[in-house]
Amino acid sequence: MISDAVMLMLCGMGVVFVFLVLLNLAISLLAYCTRKHTQMEEEALAIEELARRTKKSKEKVDNRIQTAVISAAIHAYRSA
Repeated sequence: MISDAVMLMLCGMGVVFVFLVLLNLAISLLAYCTRKHTQMEEEALAIEELARRTKKSKEKVDNRIQTAVISAAIHAYRSA
């Protein structure tokens, strides 16, 4: 009776181990098959991030220029 339980336990653990090995192989195969698409997507995200940062720094420069112009206009109005 105990030998049957041990045999059932070992068989169950073996099935789980084989399932996990097959799952790992399937995930590795999927990663290998989609590698090119993933690289293209990462490049697109990097380009988008660079464009967003460039736009943000441009907006900062535009805001500084706009602030300087408004300040000069106020100063000229008050001086006159």
